[in-house]
Amino acid sequence: MDEQAEVAGVGRVLRVLSHSEFEAELDADAGDVVKVGDIVAIVTSIHQEEPEYVKYLSELEKEEIRKFLPDVAEGKKIAKCVVLCREDLSEARRSPRIGEDVVKVSDEFLRELHFANGEFRIPYLIPLLQKCKDISIARSLLSRLMELIPEEKELLDIIMAEIEYSMMKNVEF
Repeated sequence: MDEQAEVAGVGRVLRVLSHSEFEAELDADAGDVVKVGDIVAIVTSIHQEEPEYVKYLSELEKEEIRKFLPDVAEGKKIAKCVVLCREDLSEARRSPRIGEDVVKVSDEFLRELHFANGEFRIPYLIPLLQKCKDISIARSLLSRLMELIPEEKELLDIIMAEIEYSMMKNVEF
């Protein structure tokens, strides 16, 4: 499965926030699935982080740096990631190490991960919904799986409808 895992977008782990969350410097979008070693994770949010030295500069100095070195002043794109599972769909018991490479996974890898041995599985879905309150992340993942595994589209439609229904039940008007 390793040779199919990587697609464009290599980054590295910057911070480990908890056993199931980390931040990586990576050009990614919310909902992208990434891999760190044997850990599979999903990007839940993106933010821009200025370089540390920028805090100590005046606005004029910042403008000068932006003018002559725009890439340096730009800062880093940081992706917050939630761990889903390991490559074999078992529970991830370790967190990634700082400096470890992070890569976006390919469609082939994602299909193979969820449709191994002729059986479709998403064992991390409930923990993902508990860790990530943004329903659009789960919806994005399920939509991508529908495209990659069309033979399970009906099941994924039912799962998505149930998730949306339970979320709507908890909303107070």
